[in-house]
Amino acid sequence: MHELTESIYINRSPEDVHRFIIEPANTMLWQSNLMEFQLLDDEPRKGSHLHGVSKVAGRRIEWEMEYAEIDIGHRTLLRTTNAPLDSTIEETFEVSGSGTKFTYHQTTEPFRGLFGKLADSLVIRLYQRDVRSNLEKLKVLLEA
Repeated sequence: MHELTESIYINRSPEDVHRFIIEPANTMLWQSNLMEFQLLDDEPRKGSHLHGVSKVAGRRIEWEMEYAEIDIGHRTLLRTTNAPLDSTIEETFEVSGSGTKFTYHQTTEPFRGLFGKLADSLVIRLYQRDVRSNLEKLKVLLEA
């Protein structure tokens, strides 16, 4: 398994940060590696499905995920339901001073040649850079 974890402090309450993140209209504002994104149900809740297309290391990856858990202001857990690689994303929201420590944690199965002969570690570093940049953009949007 490949694991990626990034955290950032945002000067807003955990509930504000979480509600912004799960609002479908905001998703493409802060996730630069997304080419397409759609909530397939009426609202984000446990069992809701998402469809998207991401660009990772120059490759277009289409995926579907499901909200396995949403606990506003505390935690979200997403799991792939249809994708070239099985993946889970856990987002946690912790009170930190007067704001929130937001942590993004993703586990993905080994790539099995999905990215050609590129080393897995190179793809992971490129994706980690994208995730870090996305979190910094999220912070700017929420603290504006």
